Amino acid sequence: MIDPYRTLQDQAQADGIESVVVGLIVRRGNKLLLLKRRPDDYMPDVWEIPGGHVDPGETIPQALSRELLEETGLHLHHIIGQRGGYDYPGEFGLTRQWNFEVKAPGLTIHHPEHTDYRWASPEMWADLAMSPEMRQSLEDYARRWIP
Repeated sequence: MIDPYRTLQDQAQADGIESVVVGLIVRRGNKLLLLKRRPDDYMPDVWEIPGGHVDPGETIPQALSRELLEETGLHLHHIIGQRGGYDYPGEFGLTRQWNFEVKAPGLTIHHPEHTDYRWASPEMWADLAMSPEMRQSLEDYARRWIP
C-alpha cells in the first residue's frame, strides 16, 4: 500500500525543496484558527494557520500532531484531508507547505510561539496581515470547503 504522506515528502525531495512545512486548518463552523507571529520572528506580525517544519525522520502525521500541540495546546483527533499547499522562499531555503484540515477538540488555545490568536471567518481575513501565499491558500480553501 502506498503511503500518501511519504509520497508527498518524496516528491518534495525530487523537486529540490529544501524545507517541508505543514499547516493545520482547524475549523469551527465557518471560522478558522489563525495565529499572529511575533514581531521578532521570521515574517513578523503576520497571521497564519498553525504549523511548522517536518523534522528529519518525522512523518507528516507526526509533524501535524506535534505542531498543533506546540502552537495551540490542542490535541490532534484526526486528519480530515490535504487542503492544498504552495512553495515559497523561506528562512531555510525553498520551502513547500502542505495544508491539512484536522479535527482538534478543545476550546482553550495556548499560543506560546505567537502573540495572539483568533477564530476568523473569510470576511475577517481582509483586515489581517498575511503572506500572499497564505491568503491565497485560505481563499481557495474557503471557496471550496466553507458553505
